[in-house]
Amino acid sequence: MIGVEKMRVIAVVGSGIAGDEAALAARKTDPKARVVMITRDPYPLYSACVLANYVSGEIPRERVFLRTPDDYTRDGIEILMSRQVVDWHPDRHVLCLDDEGELSYDRLIIATGSRPFIPPLPGVEKEGVVTLKTLRDADIMRDVQGKSAVVVGSGPIGIETAVALHRRGWSVSLVELLDRILPRLFDIPLASSLQERLESRGIQVFLREKVLEILGEERVSGVRTDQRTIPADLVILVIGMRPDLELAKKGELVLGVSGGIQVDEHMRTNRTDVWACGDCVESQDMVTGRKGLFMLWNNARIQGRVAGANAAGDTKRYPGSLNLTSVSFFGEACASVGLLSSDLSPTEAQVIHRKGLRREFWLVLQDNRIVGAQALGHTERVGGLVGLILRGEDLRKTIIKGSTRSERRRIWPLRGLRRDLLRLSNFQ
Repeated sequence: MIGVEKMRVIAVVGSGIAGDEAALAARKTDPKARVVMITRDPYPLYSACVLANYVSGEIPRERVFLRTPDDYTRDGIEILMSRQVVDWHPDRHVLCLDDEGELSYDRLIIATGSRPFIPPLPGVEKEGVVTLKTLRDADIMRDVQGKSAVVVGSGPIGIETAVALHRRGWSVSLVELLDRILPRLFDIPLASSLQERLESRGIQVFLREKVLEILGEERVSGVRTDQRTIPADLVILVIGMRPDLELAKKGELVLGVSGGIQVDEHMRTNRTDVWACGDCVESQDMVTGRKGLFMLWNNARIQGRVAGANAAGDTKRYPGSLNLTSVSFFGEACASVGLLSSDLSPTEAQVIHRKGLRREFWLVLQDNRIVGAQALGHTERVGGLVGLILRGEDLRKTIIKGSTRSERRRIWPLRGLRRDLLRLSNFQ
C-alpha cells in the first residue's frame, strides 16, 4: 500500500498585518500545507492606521477593512474568527480554544500583537474612558455623545485622535507628561512647530502634566492633573502599547531585554517549531543595532512574511526594524526616521535645521554620518534619506569632496545643504 504524505498544519495566532502576511507567506511557500489562522476579532484584517479617520467621519466603516472573509477562502487559508487560544501545550503541539476545541499543529506562528497600556489611575474603570487600538474602540468612540474630550498621551495615535474629535466639533485637550508632543519622533524645535499648529486650530495642549485621577460618578466628568482640572465627556488613554505576551508565557517562550518575544534573524523563537512576528516581538534597530520594540506597520508586515515563509520551510532573513513614522493632520504631513538629537549627547549630535514658511527640516548627524531626519512638509526627503542612514556613509566623501553623478542621485534629499555640511565638518 502506498503511504499517504501527511499534510503539514501551520497555525497562526493573530490576524493583524503580521499574522495575515505570515499566513499568506506560509501558503505560498508550502501550497500543500493546511494554514489555519485564529483570531479573537469578529472581523477580517483592517487598517488600524485609519481608525482615527473613521472616528472623525472622514471615511465610512467599510473603508477600514483590507480583507474580506472570501479573500481567505480564495487564498486557501482557514480563519477562525471570534475564537481565542486559552491554553497551549507546546510539547504536544496542541492549542486549546475557548469553545473547548483543540487544534493540533506542526508549526506555530505567534502574531498576537500588542495591547494598550492602561495606567492604574483612580477612576480608570468609569464609563467614557476608552482607548483607540481596535475597530471596536473606534465604534465606541463614534457612538459617544458629548462635547469635550481629554486625550492623555501625544504619540501619533494621540495626535490623530485629538484631531479626529476636533473635526467632529468637540472641544479637545491634549495632556502630555513630557516636554513636547510626539516625543519619540521629534526634537523640541519641530515638536513646538507642530504644537503651534494644533493650538492654532483650537486644540489645547498641556505639557509636563501628570494625570492623577479621572473624575466622575459612574460616568467620567473630567480629569485632574497635578496642575489643573479639565472637564470631559470622554477620556482617551493613548499612553503606549505593550506586547501581548499571554500566549507566549503559556509556552515559556524566552523574552528579550525590551520585553518582547526573543527571536533570531529568521523570526524563530527558543522553540524550534515556533516563530513570532509583529508587535509582540523584540527586534534589532537597523540604524543603531540595539534591541527594542518597533511597533510599526511596515516592520510587522515584513516580519510576518519572513516568519510565515520560514515556518513553511524557507530560510529567509529579517534585516532589522526601521523606526520610520509619518503623521498627517489638518493637511500637514510630518515624518521622522532614525535617531533624535536628544538621543545623543550634546558633544555627539550635529544638527542642520532649515525652517521655511510652511516647511521645516531637521537633520541629525553623528561623526559626519546621517543617523536621523525629521520633516514638516518635506516628508519625501525623509524617505529618500533612509538609504544614506542605513549605509552609514561619510558625507564628506559623497558631498563635500565632490561626488559622481550616481552618488549625487543617491543623496538628492540633501540638495541645498552642502554649505551646512561644510560648516559642520569644519572643512575650509
